[in-house]
Amino acid sequence: MPPITGAQKAVLTQFMSITGAPEKTATKILKASQWKLEQACDSYFTSNGLGPSSKERDALAKLFESYRDQTDEDDTIGVAGTMRYFEDLGIDLESVEFLVPMEIVQAPALGEITKDGFVEGWKTIGADTISKQKAYVADQVKKLSSDMALFKRVYRYTFICTREKGQKALLLENALIYWGLLFNPPGKPWVTASTNWTELWSEFLKSKWSKSVNKDMWNQTFEFFQKTLQDETMSFWSEDGAWPGVIDEFVAYVKEKRGGEPESMETD
Repeated sequence: MPPITGAQKAVLTQFMSITGAPEKTATKILKASQWKLEQACDSYFTSNGLGPSSKERDALAKLFESYRDQTDEDDTIGVAGTMRYFEDLGIDLESVEFLVPMEIVQAPALGEITKDGFVEGWKTIGADTISKQKAYVADQVKKLSSDMALFKRVYRYTFICTREKGQKALLLENALIYWGLLFNPPGKPWVTASTNWTELWSEFLKSKWSKSVNKDMWNQTFEFFQKTLQDETMSFWSEDGAWPGVIDEFVAYVKEKRGGEPESMETD
């Protein structure tokens, strides 16, 4: 029997920590699950009856129900319950903070949380009480400006949960609001040594762009944001690049604002 790899050893350790299973049992279940942690955990707890995972799921389901109103649809928390939940999490509803738990529970829309999203999201993290969830969200909010992977996850999900139902794109005025939240503290500021990109982007779109914001434009804006943080001269951009037209137009707009000097920006 070949020895397990370093990556498999890490999964084994995590599985044993979650389930409390002995190494021999853990290895057997993980091999049967092709070393997929979540699948292995589900298999373990299903075969062993009511285990920690089931208790945690029950606690989360009970917590979820505590925020549901009688008028809410089945297995759904409506606007009023969502607001109460966010208040109990201690988040600022006027800033980007509320988008962090929205991503965790995979909320389908503003003011709506599903039972599956709530239970599965928090079960994965291991936070089955409001105090644990509050602490976790606070920690994630603190990391938003420094953890680019976390910020990207929240950024991308913002497009999904803030669209109006049945729409494939964001209205421009709404997109501008969320860019303003995401690209300012406690989000990741879109600012470099000589350029406030958030202000320029907003100014450009308000004066030059009248269309809605589709998923590609939303995601490509993030890629451009990352590139400009590393290189505010935009030397990475070229006419032959694969950037969408709106980014090409924005580059021209920025260059015009800078008076043709890529090293610095006119601020008056």
